[in-house]
Amino acid sequence: MVDFPIAVLYTSSYNVYGTAVGAKMMTTTATATMEPISSRLRHDEKEAFLATCDSIGTSPSNAIRMFVAAFNKRGGFPFDPANPYGFSAETLAAMDDAASGRNLHGPYGTVDEMFAALEED
Repeated sequence: MVDFPIAVLYTSSYNVYGTAVGAKMMTTTATATMEPISSRLRHDEKEAFLATCDSIGTSPSNAIRMFVAAFNKRGGFPFDPANPYGFSAETLAAMDDAASGRNLHGPYGTVDEMFAALEED
């Protein structure tokens, strides 16, 4: 279970900025019951997931909670499963070229040189 504070405002009016006027605040604690979920992954998938979570500073449990929240809010996957990175075929090809060192131009000494080379193509 996770306890988290909830602030409750008692007021009858708000100013033009949406701020409560003459409000009294009371803080209480609510308890959210957490339910377990289980999934089976290949070892390499699990290791990559754990490493990615660690690299971005979150726990695996928190990452799964964020995914479930986004999934529920959207009413399905929060990305296109057919194209999970959201890139066009042209962009994916350019990314592959960059990673493999193909079809690259430059380096250029100045921005003007770069734009001149672009105009030549």
